[in-house]
Amino acid sequence: MSDIRKEMDEVIKELETKGLNKDSHTESDVVGLGDVVEEVLTKFGITQERFKEWFNLQECGCSKRKAWLNNLFSWQRSSK
Repeated sequence: MSDIRKEMDEVIKELETKGLNKDSHTESDVVGLGDVVEEVLTKFGITQERFKEWFNLQECGCSKRKAWLNNLFSWQRSSK
């Protein structure tokens, strides 16, 4: 369980370095959840190309999920 907690702490820390926090919605520069998920996964080396390769897929649907998440949750990013 502590390994999972450590991994999640790393993800939260990375999100905070991108200017996202609980008050992000009060600043300028609107972004969506899909954008943030893509940015963080890419930081850890998980890209659409790698995902398709791992699961032997022609299309992974990542762009559709990203757009869906962006429409579901969006907020304003604080400046660094």
